[in-house]
Amino acid sequence: MKSLIHRLFVSLFSLLFLYMCPLFLLAQDPMQAPEGIPPESDYMMRQHQAQIEEIMKVSNLGNRETALESFMQKLNSKSLILQYYENYFSRTVQAYTQAGNTAQAQALSQKMRKFFPNSLTTHGAVMIEAFKSQNYAKAIQSGEKINSANPNQQTTEILALSYMATNSADSAAKYSLKVLAGTDAKKGAQYVAFLARYYGGKRDIVNSAKYYNMLLKAFPGSGPQGLDWNSTKIAAYTTLAMKAQYVDKNYDAAIKEYLSVLKLNSKHDASHFGIGMSHWKLQQLEEAMDAFAKAVVIGQTRAAKAREYLEQIYKPLNNNSVEGLDARLEKARAALQ
Repeated sequence: MKSLIHRLFVSLFSLLFLYMCPLFLLAQDPMQAPEGIPPESDYMMRQHQAQIEEIMKVSNLGNRETALESFMQKLNSKSLILQYYENYFSRTVQAYTQAGNTAQAQALSQKMRKFFPNSLTTHGAVMIEAFKSQNYAKAIQSGEKINSANPNQQTTEILALSYMATNSADSAAKYSLKVLAGTDAKKGAQYVAFLARYYGGKRDIVNSAKYYNMLLKAFPGSGPQGLDWNSTKIAAYTTLAMKAQYVDKNYDAAIKEYLSVLKLNSKHDASHFGIGMSHWKLQQLEEAMDAFAKAVVIGQTRAAKAREYLEQIYKPLNNNSVEGLDARLEKARAALQ
């Protein structure tokens, strides 16, 4: 009988302890530093950490959150544990989320931003929300703070895209290069495409061709989602042709690239003009005249120069006369139909 009573007493005491434990934790104060021991000492850090870990064992997440907040408010401002305190709230947010308490998780996350306004976690959340709402200036502000302390791929990508959106080309290029240092051309297609255009705008044909070539190799078939692939390929082949023509002096390679453009747009006057110039350099005069004639009849920006060069080749071959040139132009016009 005494044994049964004892077991019942132990059981009741255990239940009472389990019920009272969270209330005790809610009420407790941080351990005060003994005389001679500064509150910012490692010793006090370990003591406070042990107390907080007990709070973290509270299964009722609302009680745990309240206890964490109460404990933090009572800590000495010099306590070392404060620099790690955000992690305990983050663990609680995660616990809320895992339990399906989304509203509580979001509410605590909002509260954390007030508690830790300068934390990287806070800046990360602000950056992502600002980027999603297209507040690119704010996204850049928070992203730069994160980048200066703890660079990471997500922040780098958001900074690159935000600078693109605000037409800050140099900064966008800087971060696009950093993005590509951490990924390949297939995954980072939009950054590769941006760099190709960026260097093209700076008349840096070598680097522009480098990134266009990278993009073409990454997507030998259909292009990446969100990119006008036909226009991109035209720009890519044109740039590769110009590099071959003006930098490498490889006129056969230039003609090949220009022909790739014409497969996509048969009336691309710059390509016909470039083919004419390349054939002329190779002293393939008939082919050069055919290409210049097409550039003339297309009638766009290179028409006047193409006519001038066409006549320069045609006249010496025809007794310094342009007689019969109209027939060649009509032939070119028919070929473009």
